[in-house]
Amino acid sequence: MNCYNHNNIAAVAQCPDCGVALCAKCVALFTMPICASCKKKRISSEILEITQGLLLTFAVGILFAILLFRWTNEGHSFPLLFKIISFVIPFYVFSGLVPGWKTLTMLTPRVFLILPILGWIIYFIIKFLLSLCIGVFVFPIYIIKDSIRLVILRNRKHGL
Repeated sequence: MNCYNHNNIAAVAQCPDCGVALCAKCVALFTMPICASCKKKRISSEILEITQGLLLTFAVGILFAILLFRWTNEGHSFPLLFKIISFVIPFYVFSGLVPGWKTLTMLTPRVFLILPILGWIIYFIIKFLLSLCIGVFVFPIYIIKDSIRLVILRNRKHGL
């Protein structure tokens, strides 16, 4: 069997995604033997996943901040600085909910799969509250990590 890209060279591996044959030169392009089109698809998929995660993070923060802002400022005429602070702080805290949840999911053992329904309710309430607490600290880390990863992936995608 010969390489998909180089018809006159013998193949040494196959792309794990699409199964096309690859020669030693094509295999050496990436850290794992994969064809260029499948590598682009994987990069596009990861970019989409990170973008959706960031959008969800900020959407949760904005939603909860607006709800809390409307609830606390309804019928009151507070100074502008107080209104800004009463939106920004809840936005930051609730934006950390998604990264906090992801962090706890990585740490939580799968033992909780056998809980009864009441156990699940208690579990999710505790996880929600812990996610808010942990999220305050991991939110900036996730944003920086995901932003850097997006820049790297976009550069790689355009370099292929």
